[in-house]
Amino acid sequence: MFQGLQRIKGALDARIAEEQAKQRASAQTSRSRSGSTPKRSSSRNLSPSKRPLKGKDGDSPSKAGSTGKGPDPSEFDPEFVIGEEDDQPSRAGTPRPKEKAEDGDATGTGEGQGKEENGKAEAAEGNTPPAPEIPPETRARLRKLDKLEPKYSELLRSYRIAHARVSLIEAFEASLRENTPLTSISEPAAFVEYLAQLNVKSDMLMEELKRVSKERDEMNKKLGEAEKKAKEATEEVEKLQAQAAANEVPTDDSTVQTESAAPSSPSKSSKETEATEDEEFFSYDSELPRLQSQLKESEHKAEKLVKENQSLKQELSVAQESAESFMKNLETTTNDFLTFKDQYTRAQKENDDRQKELGSTINDLQSKLQTAEQELTKQKDDYSAQEKTFTELTEKLDSTSKELEELHSTRGEELVENHDREALAKEVERLEGELVKLRDTQSNADKRNETLSGLVNNLRDQLKDAGAQRDTAQSELKQAQKALAAASNEKGADEAKTSIPPPTPVTESAPSSKKKNKKKKKGGKAADAASVEKTPSEAGDSSALLSPSAAEFSPSQLEDAQKTVSQLKSDLEAKIAAIERLESEVAEKGNFIDNLHKKLKDEEAMREEIETLRQDLLDFGSEHTDAKDKVKQLQAEKGALQESLDKLEKEIAALRTGKSAQESSEQEKKALAAEFAELKAKADSLQTDLSVAEKLAASRFKELTDMREILTKAQPELASLRKEAIELRGTKEELSRKSSELRRLEGREKDLMSEIATYRTQVSDKDGDIKTLNDKIKQETTQRLALEETNRKIQRDLQNSESDRNDAIESREKLAKDLSRIQEDLKKSRNTIDELEKQVAKLQREAGGLRDEIQLKSAHMQMSTQEMGTQMKEELADAHRLLSERSREAETMRRLLADAQGRADARERERAEEQASSFGRRRARELEELKQKVRDAERAVTRAQEDKEDLASSEKELRRQKDDLERRAAQANEEAAEVRTALSQLRDALDDSEKQTRDLEKEKSRLEKLQKSSKAMSDELRALKTRAADSTVQSSRSSLESARSRIASPTPKGGVPSAQAGDGAVDYVYLKNVLLQFLEQKDKKYQQQLIPVLGMLLHFDKKDEQRWTAAISAK
Repeated sequence: MFQGLQRIKGALDARIAEEQAKQRASAQTSRSRSGSTPKRSSSRNLSPSKRPLKGKDGDSPSKAGSTGKGPDPSEFDPEFVIGEEDDQPSRAGTPRPKEKAEDGDATGTGEGQGKEENGKAEAAEGNTPPAPEIPPETRARLRKLDKLEPKYSELLRSYRIAHARVSLIEAFEASLRENTPLTSISEPAAFVEYLAQLNVKSDMLMEELKRVSKERDEMNKKLGEAEKKAKEATEEVEKLQAQAAANEVPTDDSTVQTESAAPSSPSKSSKETEATEDEEFFSYDSELPRLQSQLKESEHKAEKLVKENQSLKQELSVAQESAESFMKNLETTTNDFLTFKDQYTRAQKENDDRQKELGSTINDLQSKLQTAEQELTKQKDDYSAQEKTFTELTEKLDSTSKELEELHSTRGEELVENHDREALAKEVERLEGELVKLRDTQSNADKRNETLSGLVNNLRDQLKDAGAQRDTAQSELKQAQKALAAASNEKGADEAKTSIPPPTPVTESAPSSKKKNKKKKKGGKAADAASVEKTPSEAGDSSALLSPSAAEFSPSQLEDAQKTVSQLKSDLEAKIAAIERLESEVAEKGNFIDNLHKKLKDEEAMREEIETLRQDLLDFGSEHTDAKDKVKQLQAEKGALQESLDKLEKEIAALRTGKSAQESSEQEKKALAAEFAELKAKADSLQTDLSVAEKLAASRFKELTDMREILTKAQPELASLRKEAIELRGTKEELSRKSSELRRLEGREKDLMSEIATYRTQVSDKDGDIKTLNDKIKQETTQRLALEETNRKIQRDLQNSESDRNDAIESREKLAKDLSRIQEDLKKSRNTIDELEKQVAKLQREAGGLRDEIQLKSAHMQMSTQEMGTQMKEELADAHRLLSERSREAETMRRLLADAQGRADARERERAEEQASSFGRRRARELEELKQKVRDAERAVTRAQEDKEDLASSEKELRRQKDDLERRAAQANEEAAEVRTALSQLRDALDDSEKQTRDLEKEKSRLEKLQKSSKAMSDELRALKTRAADSTVQSSRSSLESARSRIASPTPKGGVPSAQAGDGAVDYVYLKNVLLQFLEQKDKKYQQQLIPVLGMLLHFDKKDEQRWTAAISAK
């Protein structure tokens, strides 16, 4: 749309600028012509419409913006604005209509209103002198301006609208360039893509925010749970510390100890004291040693409890350290597992992509194989067609050879002598045509071979690429398997290290339980669980083995210890559950590895299929080369057969023409024989002479007139006849010599033909030899034509026909050059198309590489986010550890820890948010850059496709030109064929002239014989002068024997009635002219019109006329 507006705006600018220039020129000329005449003042008085024009034009700049590429309408509105005053009928008093009105008055074709206004103006200015006349150029321009006035308003209005739109569009484009990567409105697809990118970016940011908020909530929950656990642990530690402080109070104040111990002791001590009070009376002497013993026992128990508390604390610290190490190992294993999982997913994705690529390449290879098979089938079909043509050519050769043998047997050597020159010319033309055909076929075969070899090489390269990709995928899969195996081994070792439970040495049986646990660890994982479950029970048994006096004095301490043991037991059970979960994950990994093995097997199967396809390709390539060799051999054989077939066809055509001429002559001979059978009894001896006499009637008529004169003159003419006979003998000898030279040249031409067939590489040299032979043939033909004085007209016709033939050959050579040039252009265009296709493939590969880079960067982003999560988890674990360590300290330390942890959480949160935002921005920037690259690549691809389409259109035009040239070549061939037919007719005429010379020699020999018998016939000639014509006609139709018989018996020949002679007299001059017209005409209709004239002259029957018409229509 914007481009269309720009085009409209440019056209309007150009048109308006032209009109402005014309208006300024006309205004200057009118001002210079008008001068300071009173008409000017009157026109000012009569035309006040110029004042409102300026007012209106003063407002016009506000209607259109002045920020366009073209001129602002406000720049030329004040100078010349027509369209806004079209509606006002105030043109009556302006000078221009006045001039037009004056013009109209002069010509007598003005309008009514114009006449009235002009009449008023003339009445007002009756005394003023007449104004100078306006020149015709200005009048024509004024007429053009009048025609343009109604259009100008519309153009100006549309231009203002377009100018305003252009200004708005430019402002919008400037904002687009500032805020977006776009440059103009003419890229809607890029704008939609930019909006889609913004939407994708916002969606990604929202997803990241949601994920981060979820993780933050989870971390807050975990922190709350950890704080609760820390509080509980600190409370337990405070309780234990209080108990330890209560146990460490000095034993001097026994009453305080008993009072403190009494409320905590169980109900058994109260029952025992009551029993002692019941059994015995109270006495201090007996009570003191008992109390002392109880004090000693309680002190002993307190010491034991302190020891047990210390051992429990140690065990708790050991258990916490082991739990921390186990958590660390778990975290490392989970990180390793996640990394291996990511690697595995990445490898799987890459494997899937490569499998898809392999599948696509296999499909492409299969399609190319199908195309290659189709081409092979086509070539086989062509081969079969060539074999068929070969068989047909052989059959034609056999048939033509048989016809040649028959015609040679019928005609003999006369036809060979008559058609030597024609055969030479035809063979030369045929050789040139065959050379052109062979070059064309060789170039086409080379092109096909190049295309097929390129296809095979492309297929081989693609197969190599597919094999390399498959090998890389297999190597990567093997590396992933090795990494998974190493990870599983490391996990087993870590689990074996971290599954050692903390010792619980409450009594003396604790070391034995540790030994049992160590032995059971070697047994397996089930034994580990049993040992973990046994440790608290053994601790309970050891606590149960204590003396009843200890149980009486410290039950709260025992309960606390049992609680800690149960808590340790729950922690160990959780760890066992985590270990089982890890085992299940390892089992899943094993299943996944099995699946990978299956996929590897499938890839091996695919590899075998690719190898089979490669082998099939090689087989097809070998078959293709064999087929190519066979095709080349067949083409060579076809060329040789075509040459021989062309030779035979030309010979057959020549023989057919000769045969047709012979058949016509035989028909005429038969008709003449029938006529002479009625007249004479000796028809058998006169048939040959009659056929020759009918063919050469016109020349014979002249010779008969000469013979009449010779008969009248008799003896003085005999010497001249002898001289002429000698000259004719010389000419005959020269003709025989030339015929021998022609035979020799024909043999040489055959040798050259064999050399051309055997040495096609030396075509240029042979062409030169053929040209020299043609020149020699032309020279010999010119010499022969110079010798033949009687056939000058035929020589001229031959020269004209040969010049036409040369022109046709030159035109054919020009067409061949044009064809070669066009083929070179086609090759260049194909090369450019191949280069463009390579560029398109390169761009596609670059786009694929960019897509792979995008995928890799997205994977890196995922890995970085996962690493951030793991780092945050590690930092949380460190915070938990710090909290657990600092929980042993006072509440002040706890508050400081809480503050520090809050600050650390805030810092981590801020850092995580900053990293997420920076990663998101970087990722969006990289995505935009990559999409821009992809867009550029797509533009380049579209440009390449457009170039390809242009090349295809140019190739179509070249093909069309080639078709036109082929059509012209066909027309030229047709014209050449017509010229050849004309040449054949002229050669027939030459043969007829040679036959006439032979007949003249025979007649001269007869005249010599007649000279001998002239003395005897002088009396008879004097008596028969009145009937000389009849006697001469009869003598011309008689042979040697008839002449002898006529000499012996002159009286019966003289007795032929004169009425028959008068009836049979024919105007031979008219007949000659009619025959010449018939032979010179090429139009069949005109020849058919001449048939009845010839029928009247030669006494044709209906059958004869039908034969003539059939022969003409068959040409």
